[in-house]
Amino acid sequence: MKKGILGLFLAASMATYAMDAHLRLGAITNAKSYNKEDKSFESYAPTFGLEVTQTLLLADVGVGIAYNGKTSGTEIETVPAYGLVKVNLFPVGVKPYLVGKVGKVLYTRDNVSNSNPDGKYYYGAGVGMDIFSLQGEILYSVTKIDGDKRGSDNLNQVSFTLGYNFF
Repeated sequence: MKKGILGLFLAASMATYAMDAHLRLGAITNAKSYNKEDKSFESYAPTFGLEVTQTLLLADVGVGIAYNGKTSGTEIETVPAYGLVKVNLFPVGVKPYLVGKVGKVLYTRDNVSNSNPDGKYYYGAGVGMDIFSLQGEILYSVTKIDGDKRGSDNLNQVSFTLGYNFF
């Protein structure tokens, strides 16, 4: 009995300090490109990133960095670095979760002349699911942009990503 309790304690301790790293690939689109008649988004750009998380009870906390490509209508690409919190709803087998991300934009680039955008901060919220070593996520994000000559101060985007846990 004592050995069984000690074994459960050791297993729980090791799981508590387990770190995961996800390589993520997907598509990102401008939130304003949603076509209500077709019920779909019209233009996509690539997005990829890397996230490292550590499990603490029912939540995963960590950091990440991503590249968000240029979508038509905005022509702005960004590289945000962020902290994240994933709240695991049912942490057994297939694991659905809610995620929140907050960070700083490290790099911003625009192809429009006379526009020199400067990304300030980044935040997002979404839902996802972990299935063994795979991860799927839908995220709505907002990037604060200064110096964009088109008059928009926020870049609102929706991303669809798939990830692979490589350790």
